[in-house]
Amino acid sequence: MRAEMDILENNIVVESGQYRQLVLSDDTEHLQANEEHCDIVVKENASLEMYRIQNLDETTGLKTHIHIHQERDSRVHFVVISFNAGDLRNNITVDVDGEGCETQVYGLYLVDGKQHVENYLKINHNVPHCTSDTRFKGIIDDEASAVFNGHVYVAPGAQKTDAQQNNANIILTSTAKIDTKPFLEIYADDVKCSHGTSTGQLDQEAMFYMRQRGISQANARMLLMYAFAAEVSNHIKIDSLRDTIEDMIKRRLRGELSSCDRCVLHCKNPKGLTAPQGQ
Repeated sequence: MRAEMDILENNIVVESGQYRQLVLSDDTEHLQANEEHCDIVVKENASLEMYRIQNLDETTGLKTHIHIHQERDSRVHFVVISFNAGDLRNNITVDVDGEGCETQVYGLYLVDGKQHVENYLKINHNVPHCTSDTRFKGIIDDEASAVFNGHVYVAPGAQKTDAQQNNANIILTSTAKIDTKPFLEIYADDVKCSHGTSTGQLDQEAMFYMRQRGISQANARMLLMYAFAAEVSNHIKIDSLRDTIEDMIKRRLRGELSSCDRCVLHCKNPKGLTAPQGQ
């Protein structure tokens, strides 16, 4: 891990009426800084579709700060997927400052060994008549650990807000750890808001059902984990990118995706789910 602290700053503006797609890749070989700041303005009636893919080796630390400002009738669709990291922290803040806005933020983190990933998310509903949907999922193995801290704020007068938040995790070992804190702070009375969290192991009834139909334990385990993760990757709207990410998820769950696969945009074609014999 670098001893010095390098900071990279970016500013992005999506002009009124524009539609923009952004794909950002964080990998160890091409990482420019230990800390990244990105300020994004999505102007009136504009749309931003943004994907952040993170695949870092176990010696690399990275802290990201993403601040999104939404104006009236704008739409934000943001997906962040973390495959590997030594010590990773994502700070995501969305200020919803115009009526009629839609905000969707989805995340997936897959960690093992002694890896550590944190996601801090805050959605500020500062005006009425806006919606947000935030869903993060994690699979934590070995001695890895993760943190999810989700905060939805509804300002006084922000009536007719519809805000949904959920965090779900699968813990594969007794030494894996998750600290999850979804939180609602509401100062308006005509709103529809909910939050939830769940942490557990693989569904044993589903495992038994598949084993009874001749599916090996390894393949049943793999299929359940992949189905869990795919609920996030399905939100990727770019077909070629979704195919690439689904391939990486399968390889990651099989233990084949390593830090040498630096560039996520050059992943091989999807492979099958069949696990090696004897596992």
